[in-house]
Amino acid sequence: MSANPITLIVLAIVALVAAVIYAYQRWGWFRNVVQAAWRGIQTAALWAWNVVLKPTFAALMVAVRFV
Repeated sequence: MSANPITLIVLAIVALVAAVIYAYQRWGWFRNVVQAAWRGIQTAALWAWNVVLKPTFAALMVAVRFV
């Protein structure tokens, strides 16, 4: 098979996405795992925004206004 390596990578990604969609639609346990992982990602992102990024940006704005 003499396909371009980029083509092979794209095809692998498409196949992986198709497999995840199929599993999500067919198996309840897989859907529960995906939803739990997504809730964890949301919680982590909200924590990072509220505890780290928002105060950092506020401090930067104070510093910029001071200059």
